[in-house]
Parts: sequence; structure tokens; C-alpha cells
Amino acid sequence: MKTPLAWLNLVHSKLRTAAAVAGVTFAVVLIFMQLGFLGSVEQTASLIYDTLDFDLLIRSSRYLNMADTQTLPQSRLHQAASVPGVKTVNALHLGLNQWRNPHNGTKRRILALGIAPGENVFSVEEIRRKSALLAAPEFVLIDRQSRHEFGPCRGKKFSDADVGTETEVGNRRVRIVGHFSLGAGFAADGAMLLSDRGFRRIQPLPSETDVSLGLVKLQPGVGTRAAAAALRDALPGDVEILTRPEAIAFERDIWVNDMSIGIIFQLGVIVALVVGTAIVYQVLSSDVTNHMAEYATLKAMGYGGGYLGGVVLRQAVALALLGFLPGLALSEVLYRITSRVANIPIEMNLWRIVFVLVLSVAMCMISGLGALRKVGSSDPADLF
Repeated sequence: MKTPLAWLNLVHSKLRTAAAVAGVTFAVVLIFMQLGFLGSVEQTASLIYDTLDFDLLIRSSRYLNMADTQTLPQSRLHQAASVPGVKTVNALHLGLNQWRNPHNGTKRRILALGIAPGENVFSVEEIRRKSALLAAPEFVLIDRQSRHEFGPCRGKKFSDADVGTETEVGNRRVRIVGHFSLGAGFAADGAMLLSDRGFRRIQPLPSETDVSLGLVKLQPGVGTRAAAAALRDALPGDVEILTRPEAIAFERDIWVNDMSIGIIFQLGVIVALVVGTAIVYQVLSSDVTNHMAEYATLKAMGYGGGYLGGVVLRQAVALALLGFLPGLALSEVLYRITSRVANIPIEMNLWRIVFVLVLSVAMCMISGLGALRKVGSSDPADLF
């Protein structure tokens, strides 16, 4: 039976091992949190698109992202409606504005959505039904998942108790006539729905006939790619035509890879890996130094560098596993707390668990490879 030398080394230096495990746990938690935030950015990036009912999207060629759509002439929607295979083309207005807390007067950025009452713009039945309440320009529906800083009567979420409450948006008086469920994102902490007239009232557009997006529904049996090609041929170059998957993929990519918030979270993962690697390397390097005589003795007994290197690498893998498990448990708790407090979707999944486990093992293996240089320098002659 082989002696589990790697494990005995870890058990022998309990304090040093505990420090290494704590370092790995810290790095694992940091990686999980950064990946969780990054996943939340990706998920909320397409939150609006996920609730809209469309097959093809018409947007301005100057479109940047959902928070800055630019505008296009409404005449482009009329042109699109005449293309064979198109069933309906509906307009959607989007923009950021300032919501005034009705209780303390503080202002907070909110996402405003404007639709023509009666048009089936959303796929969510609740929003379709309640959009009929937007009978006057000053009437608004407020998202129940908006943060409590927007001023719900009961302090946490908007509810029926807030119906009739008046406040200001863009220095214009508005009245809450209902609520719906959408969800917050990183562009704004809340959302509201107005009629198209109400949207223009609080947020004047460059032209009275401009819209933010055009939502195209196709006739049954019409292929989206063929219809998209037909629309591109029929419409001028000041607009772009995207299929639903293309629109969602574009939005997620730009928020994750181009926007500063996504880049910051990606850099956070790299920083966590560097920190964890440095901590584990210091522990393993110190352990090798303290056991240099033992390694030299093993060399004198005929054990080669491969065996000794294997001992160090097995220690590294053991540290990765010992640090990963408490890191996973702690991250799950932090995910739930963060989701509740920050009001953003952040949850654990199997892919992320496996990915972080692989990163943890790789991180510790790199540290072990760095410490191997000292094992190679052990010399049996040092014993005499």
C-alpha cells in the first residue's frame, strides 16, 4: 500500500493547509460572484426582447443598445407592412427617464416603454390585458419588480395599494393605474409602461413620427430568413432587419463584451484566478521549503523527480477540492442574498459549477507547477 504522502503533508501542517484552503475558497467565491454578475448582465440584456411578441425586428442603423436605440421614421413600418408575408408591424418606444419618488422626492432612472393601446406588442398576457388601462397620456403601469427606492406605498413592491398614486416623470405628472411584472436590469432599476402618446409627452422625440423599434409578425408558414431578406430589399439603408435570435444575441454580446459593466466582471474572474494562484503558490512553495530535507532524503532513496513532482501536484489538487466545496456553499448563499437585495436574476447552475471547479483545479495546478522548481533543486548532498 502506497503512503499518501501528499495528504500527510497537508495534515501535518494544519495551519498552513487551512490558510491555503481559505485562499482557494476566497478565490472560488470571487469567481462565482463575478460569473454570477456576468450571467445576470447577459440575462437582463435581453429581458425586454424576451417579453415582446415579434418574429423580425426593425431598428435604426444607428442602434447602440436597448438603453439607446436611436429612432427611425414610422414610415419604415408602413413600408414593411406592405411586404408580402408580413402580418403586422407594431411600434415600440423605449427610453430612459427620471422617476420622482412620490414620498421623498428623490429621483431615479427608470426605463420607459411606450405602445399604442390595443396593439399586441407583448407576449405576456398580463401586460396585454392591463395595457388597456392606458386610456390617457398621464396614465402609467409600473413594474412590480422595480426597486423600493421608486417609492411603493408598502415599502417593498408596487401593488394595488399604489393605484391612483401621482408623481412626476421627466417633470410631467403621471398617475399609476396598475402594475405588471418585467424585471430590473443594469441599465435601469425599474420600468414603466405608457401609451405612445404618454411616452411622447414625457420624452419628446426628434420627430412626432419617430419610433424606437418596429416589431414584425409574419404570416403563418413564412420563413423568417426569407422574410428578413425581403424586408432588407424593400427598406432603405437607414434601418436594419434582424431575426429574433439575432436581436437577442446582439444585445447579449454588446452588454457582455462591449459595455464596461460586462468587461469589468470578466476582468474580475481573471483577478480572482491570479489572487488564488498566488496564495496557493505561496503555501505550496513554503511547504516545499520546509520539507526540503525530506524531499532530498526521498531522492537519496531513489525516488525520481516525477514522483516528487506528483506529490506536490496531488497536494495542489487536494487544496483545490478542499477549497471548492465551502466556496460553492458560500456562493450559493451569497447568490440568494444578492438576488433579493439587488433585485437582479443571479442563480447557480450546473455549467457554472463545473466550470469553476475546472478553473479551481487549473489554478492550483499552475501553483503546483511553480512550486516544482524548488523540489527539483533538492539535493541529497544537503543532508551531509
